[in-house]
Amino acid sequence: MIVVLLALAVGIVIGWNWPQPPWAREFQDRVVETFHSFTGKGPK
Repeated sequence: MIVVLLALAVGIVIGWNWPQPPWAREFQDRVVETFHSFTGKGPK
């Protein structure tokens, strides 16, 4: 469990410091849109 959390933390830090490829940006947009639809908070 700790290994998974550490890997996630390292991935977040790397993701903040390296530019996102277009496919990752599209995937992130879809995931964020899905969460917004679950919470009822659409894009403004």
